[in-house]
Amino acid sequence: MRKRLVTSALLVLAIALCACIWVMRVAWANAEAMPAYQTLDELEGKSFAYVNGSVYDKYIQEKIPNTSESFFPTLTDAVTAVESGKVDAAVQRSYACQLAVNRRNGTVALLPQTVKDMQECYFFPKGSELRQSFDEQVKRFWEDGTIDELTKKWASADDSIKTLPEQDWDAPNGTLRFVTTGQLEPFSYLGIGDSATGYDVDLALLICKELGYKLDIQMIGMDGIVAGVQSGKADFGGTLTYTDERAKAVDFSESVMPVYVSIIVKAKPTEGDTAATSAGDGTDGGLLSGMFESFNKTFITENRWQLILSGLGVTILISVCSGVLGVLLAFLTVVVRNSGKSWAGTFVNGYHAILGGMPIAVVLMLLYYVVFGAIDVGGEVVSIIAFTLSFGATAGATMWTGVQSIDAVQTESGLILGYTRPEVFRKIVFPQAALRFLPQLSSQLVSLVKETSVVGFIAVQDLTRAGDLIRSRTMEAFFPLVAIALIYFALCRLLAWGLGKFVNRYMVQNRPRVIKGVKL
Repeated sequence: MRKRLVTSALLVLAIALCACIWVMRVAWANAEAMPAYQTLDELEGKSFAYVNGSVYDKYIQEKIPNTSESFFPTLTDAVTAVESGKVDAAVQRSYACQLAVNRRNGTVALLPQTVKDMQECYFFPKGSELRQSFDEQVKRFWEDGTIDELTKKWASADDSIKTLPEQDWDAPNGTLRFVTTGQLEPFSYLGIGDSATGYDVDLALLICKELGYKLDIQMIGMDGIVAGVQSGKADFGGTLTYTDERAKAVDFSESVMPVYVSIIVKAKPTEGDTAATSAGDGTDGGLLSGMFESFNKTFITENRWQLILSGLGVTILISVCSGVLGVLLAFLTVVVRNSGKSWAGTFVNGYHAILGGMPIAVVLMLLYYVVFGAIDVGGEVVSIIAFTLSFGATAGATMWTGVQSIDAVQTESGLILGYTRPEVFRKIVFPQAALRFLPQLSSQLVSLVKETSVVGFIAVQDLTRAGDLIRSRTMEAFFPLVAIALIYFALCRLLAWGLGKFVNRYMVQNRPRVIKGVKL
């Protein structure tokens, strides 16, 4: 009971602390602000935030000496780091930076001076025949003004005009698989119906229409987008900044959008502005209004709560399947190892060492991009296989430790009584070993649920990925992160409670002692 009270108190304290930070940010955000820096020279020796997979650090280092760098999963995380003072600036493509600043409403601002003009292109596997067809169509769109129209459309503040064409055309050439990040507005981001939308998707659809293809759109993290195309999981990806080094790995199309590199820095309030004070004290309803607006954007707008619910379902599916299959695999390794054959022990030891010693994110990407690279296997299936193999290794080692802890006299006694070796293991040794490893195995099952949060690396939209997509769309961190944290907390506590009940019933010392004819 005391542990539950302490846990609940810590949870409430954590939420209260997050709320205080959010309140202070709202108060600051309502103040009209100017960038804290005006030129690139002022950023000498400062720290910069970049999105994973970007190449903008090279351009910053060429123009600004003595900078340090940090990498984040999304632009939202990078901008949040600027707001909190963890870094001095964040770097990204111009349109994405402008939208991020607009949504932050005064906490950050754009550095007036830009860094470099860029070539943003679609990219294809080396030697792809599609690239030439795409290049011809892109050149035609530049000439007839289609590119300019798309640029104005997706850079506009009017979301009502940001619609995608319906795929109602004939597709004699089949379907192309297209991968995009889904986390960088206006290029690609989460739209209505939990689907990808944005400039990249719109232009890709128009090109496919002209070339006689349908388009299958998948959202994948920036970390894995290039690997997804190289491995054949996708026919092309977009958009990616052209560099000579990247051009050795993939083929780039013609530039598909006029863009340059911008820098986001912290803002400073204008002197004499009193908006922050009024927002902070809540007398004008600004704070409550801001919280309601943030909640609405996170959960209500475009039915984003459904994305979280869908992600929760994927998380539960992967966790349950991996947990059950992993336990069965672990038991199988123990049985094989208990056979007494030297080759079996060597094989199981190698399996435990390799799978148990590799980070699960690495196992996921190896399976998805290498082992199943040329096979059309869904990310959810690959995730279940990866977590089954990884959990089977750790759980198998735990089970075997429990089996080894049983005195050899138990086995010898069973053999003397006429049992076969498998019967001794099944009826005498393993039940006693289970009493010792079940508590630890229960903890490992709870940890498995939390570890599934990395499946977004291979384009699986689980609970964590759902939160990332919502944060990248709204540029709000508080409600998505708190909601995801609370759901994981509730899920893990529920699982721990259920496993605890099961373990307690299994433990002999916890069972009621009943002897016929004797009152205890």
